[in-house]
Amino acid sequence: MIFTVTSCASIFNKRIIKKLGVENEKTELKSIGSKEKKILFIPIHHVGREEYYNDISNKVDSLQKLDYIVFYEGVIDDKEKDSLIRKKNLLKLRKIMSFFPQRNKGYLDTITNIIADKIKYKGEYKLINQPRHSELKIDSLSSIRADVSLTELITEFEKNNGEIKLDSCDYRFSLKGEKYECKKAKKSLRKIFEREYVKDYRNKSLAEKIMNTKKNKILVVYGDAHYTGLWYELYLLDKSKRISIK
Repeated sequence: MIFTVTSCASIFNKRIIKKLGVENEKTELKSIGSKEKKILFIPIHHVGREEYYNDISNKVDSLQKLDYIVFYEGVIDDKEKDSLIRKKNLLKLRKIMSFFPQRNKGYLDTITNIIADKIKYKGEYKLINQPRHSELKIDSLSSIRADVSLTELITEFEKNNGEIKLDSCDYRFSLKGEKYECKKAKKSLRKIFEREYVKDYRNKSLAEKIMNTKKNKILVVYGDAHYTGLWYELYLLDKSKRISIK
């Protein structure tokens, strides 16, 4: 019985690892066809091989030289001046997602090889956390962080689903390294947050920014899970309905 359970867990982990794409050596350059704009999409994930990120940086560098402007992701509160609000939003994010990427660890704990506090990586490759955007050769002067702020994301969610309530335990556990062991939000709320806000809401906002920009050569560097949703939102916004994916 122990052998069977262990084997099943191992197979399950391998399937998740394959789905996450953390062992990929290269990324796939995708395209979203439009009558007015040339839109390319580089899917990226938070954990991977060094070769994978080198491939991304090479593609980004080459396309920027061809006058593509980079639209990249990053849900941060860079314009929120109130430090207490910024911290509270981070605590709420951790509460509902049941995980928060530690600043000194990232999504991957490189000592234990555990991804997102859940998945033990036992593969043959050395994995690293996603490098900073500057290390991926994304030009900070010409590129655009096209994401929504965390304040906006939390506010919109709470407007329709109620407040994410924090307790004393949430404030006691640091965001800088401790494993989160407080009471988590309901699983049903987490699913709504992930589907309707982490994905759909951000896809819609990104599509609007792409359609409103005067630039006609755009390189999107976002998580792979946003590709199809972005195409759909662009399709809804495009009056010609000539948006296609390749």
